[in-house]
Amino acid sequence: MGTIPDHPPPLPTTDLTTRDDIDVFVRDFYRQVAQDDVIGPVFDGMRVDWGAHVPKLIDFWCWQLLGERGYDGHPLRAHEPVAERFPFGPEHYERWLELFDTTMDINFIGPRADLAKHRARRMAKALDRLLGGVSAPGSEPVQPYFAVSAPGR
Repeated sequence: MGTIPDHPPPLPTTDLTTRDDIDVFVRDFYRQVAQDDVIGPVFDGMRVDWGAHVPKLIDFWCWQLLGERGYDGHPLRAHEPVAERFPFGPEHYERWLELFDTTMDINFIGPRADLAKHRARRMAKALDRLLGGVSAPGSEPVQPYFAVSAPGR
């Protein structure tokens, strides 16, 4: 008897279009982050309350990608206390982006999925500048999707 060939997982067929889509992405992504050898120890050391943190992350990405109001916070500044205890190095940003892209690519495809990856890169760069004490163009808050590239605007 022969072996069953390995088949790659099916490619995603939908874009991020609803809050439920973003919920799926955020939960999958942060599950990977929490278990990651590079980034996971930061979250373990901070004893993150995932039950409270995940809804904030979902609100943030719904604001960024769907234009939904509801996120109230300063995402870059919120990382300052974490970085004081666990300084972020290039390996943390690179791994975070790698996990972000991989998780997105497994689940979604389309303009908003691409925009999410672009926004993640901008956020990583802005966070790196902020935590490094650098003030430069591009350190302004990331604008929500609808304000930048919604059709007809």
